[in-house]
Amino acid sequence: MTPVYRLNSLAANLADGPAPLLADLARVALEEMVTAYDEEATRARRDRRHRAQRGELWRWATAVEKLAADYAALAQTILPDTPIEISIGPDNGLYLIVDGRPVAVSSPRLREQAAFEQRIIARFCELDLCDDLLDEPAASSPPAYVPALGADTTRWSFSQQAGPVCGTDDGLEFQFLNMENLGPKREACTRVVGELNTLAAAIALQVAGGIRVDWNALAIGRGAQAEEQTVILNGEGDFLRLALPALAERGALLAIVRPWLAAKVSGQRYPLVVLNAGQLLAPPGRPLE
Repeated sequence: MTPVYRLNSLAANLADGPAPLLADLARVALEEMVTAYDEEATRARRDRRHRAQRGELWRWATAVEKLAADYAALAQTILPDTPIEISIGPDNGLYLIVDGRPVAVSSPRLREQAAFEQRIIARFCELDLCDDLLDEPAASSPPAYVPALGADTTRWSFSQQAGPVCGTDDGLEFQFLNMENLGPKREACTRVVGELNTLAAAIALQVAGGIRVDWNALAIGRGAQAEEQTVILNGEGDFLRLALPALAERGALLAIVRPWLAAKVSGQRYPLVVLNAGQLLAPPGRPLE
């Protein structure tokens, strides 16, 4: 059986390595992303002929082609001394900052992420000796996404005036009306807070790279795959692909927490109390109150 290595482990071991090695990794990763995104655009345009959602597939293909072109142009600028920084995101994914520009190293299809990462590792190890950079091979393919639920980022308090409250240390509080369904309420609050933290970290990385966020236009929609969502950052075509199923199911919540999210991205604390949290955090068809 071919050993399966983790790309984020290779990258972490390489983080303080020589600049030419970092440049090789960034160039290989970007070239593999160009290939993957070009294939995704071709697939989407082909599927337009057979599916009802032709408009969505056309927009997706256009956006993916633009990303592929951007990644190809960026790859061509990389020289042995180009500044490259390595970061592992809250989703366990690899992020590269190439001369100040952040890039999430990912396949457009989450189910193909493991094979995509193995191609990057194989090509990099053909260019550079990497035996000392690879950890023990994984027993199986790494998951395409590891959810960051933030289980230890919420705390609970109870009072006759406010009722049960699920809060965070950075100012966000969800107030429930009663003690009923407390277990599902805990689960829902933990999941939503975890996804908000993941979203904030991903947006902050984009902002650091010069992307403008229009907070009034911020929206979460469906992605190309069921396991992912598309986060619209502005009206200029900038977006993220993240696994945010809980937030995607709770459309009204994003508008309410937007000021808190904007403050968190900028490193500030913003106290926000969300009333009637049982209604806002309830999964569709599963009332909490």
